[in-house]
Amino acid sequence: MRRLSMVRQWVKHSGLVPVASLVSGYLAVHAVPTGVRRYTAPAIADFVESGGSLSTTAAAFVQTLGWSMPQVSEVLDEYQEVESRLNDRYKECELEFPVTHGVEAETGAFLYAVARLLKPNRVVETGVADGRSSFIIISALERNGCGTLHSFDIKDHVGKLVGRHPQWHLQISRAEEAMSSFVAAMRRLEAIDLYFHDSDHRYLSQLIEYEQAWRLMTPGSVFASDDVDDSRAFLDFCHKEGTTPSLLLDRRKVIGAVRR
Repeated sequence: MRRLSMVRQWVKHSGLVPVASLVSGYLAVHAVPTGVRRYTAPAIADFVESGGSLSTTAAAFVQTLGWSMPQVSEVLDEYQEVESRLNDRYKECELEFPVTHGVEAETGAFLYAVARLLKPNRVVETGVADGRSSFIIISALERNGCGTLHSFDIKDHVGKLVGRHPQWHLQISRAEEAMSSFVAAMRRLEAIDLYFHDSDHRYLSQLIEYEQAWRLMTPGSVFASDDVDDSRAFLDFCHKEGTTPSLLLDRRKVIGAVRR
């Protein structure tokens, strides 16, 4: 019943055609054994078959998205000071979530570097937890002197590492209204320069969210998702859009990104 209710919400806010396409694929996978791998965690071979580059450092990862080594090195040198301030915040705050809920070291460096190099006007992230990625992105926006981060979550008491900030808009929704709230917010934003998914990693939820964000991405923007090793959603979405992802193998997770 919960899944049926979720599908009804998607139809209401995203339209019948895109949801019907996703649901039909979901049903087909459960009917045809050979398709089951689409709804299981991808293997390294699946990432290799995607044709994308595989990086193990933020510096190499950002370069695959179109920036030169001197450009990347300059902003990553700045990131050392950001890490120091972030570590101080961890000591000052009584946090709500396990440390493992935050982005890993190379992913954090990637987010800072891209936010500095893109100089985005609008950044969207889904999934906040204690706000590690939020803190990093806002630090880059502060340095840029422009830009706003729009963050979305379904739990109270998120984002304690940031607190309040003039360049941060945090929207908390009830779980059952998360998708409709996100869709409504996307309609208001109209354009996105940097997008980072780190929320509901269920296959259908990811695809719906990806679709909503993708259509608003500006030329040259960066579209990224953490935990792309949890399901095949990111790989399937990139294949559908005819784009080749870049991949970062962090310590425990895999992040994927595309330069629009």
